[in-house]
Amino acid sequence: MNEKKESVIKASKELFRDYGFYKVSMDEIAKKSNITKKTIYTYFKDKNELINTVLIDEINSMKKLADQIDKKNISFEDKLHEIITMQLDYRNNSKILCNYIKELEEGKFKNTKENIFNQTILSELKTRLDEAIKEGHIKKCDTTIVSFIIYKIYIALMFELEYDLDKKEVTQTIMNILKVWLLK
Repeated sequence: MNEKKESVIKASKELFRDYGFYKVSMDEIAKKSNITKKTIYTYFKDKNELINTVLIDEINSMKKLADQIDKKNISFEDKLHEIITMQLDYRNNSKILCNYIKELEEGKFKNTKENIFNQTILSELKTRLDEAIKEGHIKKCDTTIVSFIIYKIYIALMFELEYDLDKKEVTQTIMNILKVWLLK
């Protein structure tokens, strides 16, 4: 990737993490990255495209962690347990993700009902569920619907539940639901 574009993304991540997405202007991003605003617009058509790039990068980081777990020589159930635990840890450490979800819920993003963040995560979940069905780990189901339900449960637990989560308890509760509902 181009060094200037990398600098813009890095500066954007820092600003979005520290101040949220809505409050940060393209002027501030330009200043922090030492790149003119005009140059930024050669890489990103607007702030929304830059936000999507940052979010996709965040999702890819989560996906890499999940892929590392997938490569382990452990049972499907243990992999699922570790992925849920990893996502809980990621939630606690990702200020960018927390800021985005909070601002999305506050309606600060227009026309984001089907935003890139949701689309990417739902697609990844569906792909993993389809693979799990083929490998005989879970019951046959409509993976589009199940992906949506799992995602919404995750969002509710991670960002809407208003008390400190006991990671082990949450993971075990989710695993118990999945055992009854999906796992063979």
